[in-house]
Parts: sequence; C-alpha cells; structure tokens
Amino acid sequence: MPASTDDSAAAGSRPHRALALSGGGFLGLYTAVVLEGLEASARMPLARSFDLIAGTSIGAVLGLALAFEVPMARMTRLFTDKGPEVFSHRALPSGPVSRLLDLTRSVMGPKYSGQALRAALQAEFGDQRLGDALHPVVVPAVDVGACRTKVFKTPHAPASRGDADLSVVDVAMAACAAPAYFPAVRVDGRLHADGGLFAVAPDQVCLHELEQFMGVDLARVTMLSVGTATQRYQPREGVDDENAGAVGWLSDGRLLLTLISVQQQHVQAMVEDRLADRYLRLDANWPQAGGLGIDVATPEASALLTGLARDTLRSTPATALERFIGTRRAPDARR
Repeated sequence: MPASTDDSAAAGSRPHRALALSGGGFLGLYTAVVLEGLEASARMPLARSFDLIAGTSIGAVLGLALAFEVPMARMTRLFTDKGPEVFSHRALPSGPVSRLLDLTRSVMGPKYSGQALRAALQAEFGDQRLGDALHPVVVPAVDVGACRTKVFKTPHAPASRGDADLSVVDVAMAACAAPAYFPAVRVDGRLHADGGLFAVAPDQVCLHELEQFMGVDLARVTMLSVGTATQRYQPREGVDDENAGAVGWLSDGRLLLTLISVQQQHVQAMVEDRLADRYLRLDANWPQAGGLGIDVATPEASALLTGLARDTLRSTPATALERFIGTRRAPDARR
C-alpha cells in the first residue's frame, strides 16, 4: 500500500497538485458547491486531479469523500438534506434575549450531540478504513488528553505510513468535533477534537506533508485552496465596543468566525509567499447581513451559500484553473 522506492524517487521530480479545504461547519456547503462545479467540469472524480488532499473540520469530511470518490453532487445534497438535523433549522438569534438563550445551549455541554452527523457519515462511508481510500488525504485534529496536534493520514508514502486501520467515520467525527458545538471523539483510544483549533485552513499542513514526508520539491507544487465564504468577515452588527464580553464575542459565533477568517488570511499570505502564482485561493466575501453562521442550516442560508459558490465559479476564468486541476491521476490500485 505505501509507495514503492521507485515511486518515491520519482515523486520529487514530477509536478504535484494539492487541494486544501478549510473548515467552517455548515458554511462548508459553499465549499461543496464549488467542488461539485469543478468536478462537473472535470468530468471525472475530482480527486484524480490531485496528488494530495488536506481537509479541516467540514473540509475533512469533503476531503475524505473526495478520497473515496464520493460524487460531490451527493455531498451537496447531504448538506441541504441533513444540515438541519446535524446543526440547526433556526436562523441567527435576533435580539439580546434570544442570543442569551442560544448561548445557554452550549454552557453545560456541547450544543449538538453529533448523532445525526455520525448517522449521515455512516451512510456514506460505512465501515471503511483510511487504508481503503483511493487517493492520499491528511486530516488535522487535536489530541485533547495530550494537548497536542494530530494529523490523521492515509498510508501514502514510506515516510508517512499513516493510520490505515482507523475508521473513516471516527476520523471524520473527530475532525468535526468543534469545542462547545460537538462532543470530542475517541479514536484509537485517544480523545480528539476539531483540527480547526490550529489549522482551520490546512494549506500549510498539506505543504509540510508534501515536502517532509512525500519528498516533493516545493518548486513542483501547485495548490488549489477552497474557503468557506468567510473572506473579509465582519460581525452582523459591526465592531464598535472595546469592552465586549462573553456575550458580545460569542453571540452569532463571532469569536469562532473571527478565528476562521483571520487564520485563513494568515495561511493564504504565508502560502502565497512560498508558492507565488502556483497557489490559487477560491473564496467569497462574507455577506455581513446574510444571516449566515457556523451552525445555521436554514433554506435561506443554503440558497445564499450556493449562490456565492456559483458566483465564485463564474468569476474564476477556466484558464486560471487549468494548471491546478489535471486529468493525469488514476485511483491507486494498491489500495
């Protein structure tokens, strides 16, 4: 299953394409619709265009689906069909009292049980293991007990033998276990939480894997990165209170959305410095009055995110995507 010696030697000399998918809860519908459009244009499973996929949180779910060649159109339907069960059918709270009530849902425990998410993932992946994946993928998470980072991996290189025997569903659940939103998840006896705590945008995790474990020359790497429509995020009511407390920071997911947005900005700047024009970031500006949120899965939110994704696809020239999406990779028959 790991790459052969000949494969490893060749890895550093040929072009390598990477795909990085950011986290963001239900905002990942934006990512899914973008991927669905790219897959439709490619006329083949999109993962065949890439040598490595990295995904954080909901991006991990999409990355794993790509690695198993689950059609992205099916993942888009999963968001719209199951989103209200996994997250919330409620719109953002509109007043001080409703905001306080919303905050109380996660005071004594996670806001959501995670059972609906696990059921949806089980229906897609069944009992498959990471070692069954058709394409290489890496998934950031956090080992809660040890307070350290963990990157779940397929066994795709001699220096990165990965976690072949781990359940795909367990890894995906751990990747999505955002504190206060979903319970932490035990994987291989260890308690794990959302990798978005340190790598909301997994672009640098992806680059590190390529360079350090797969032996790829950075000069031969191109990377396509897809966000969750949090570019230029601003809270719904702006920021004009220097003394904001817990309610001000936690209402409407402001703290988490700020962390997502600024982490993605920082990672984009860092990777652009390293890859220059071999890096392409697809994202949409945050609609400040759009009523979106990490866990807002209303029909209105679905329609807005879908529209933003389609706008991104329309506004990105096909020629700009040609060097990032190829047709040369087939499923690894050894897996």
